[in-house]
Amino acid sequence: MTGDSLDDILDSLFHGCAWAAFIDQAVEEGGPPDMEATRRRAYRYYEEELAKQDRNRKE
Repeated sequence: MTGDSLDDILDSLFHGCAWAAFIDQAVEEGGPPDMEATRRRAYRYYEEELAKQDRNRKE
């Protein structure tokens, strides 16, 4: 993996949401997070961010 492709992954909205979900879930559980709960949280964060971006475009 090149540096550019790693930057692209880290800059993507979904991967940012997934990382935030992983961290939040781990803090909530006090250790390694449950994979399914993390997945659901990541998609929720992603959908919320997409909705926010859509609202901002319409303003």
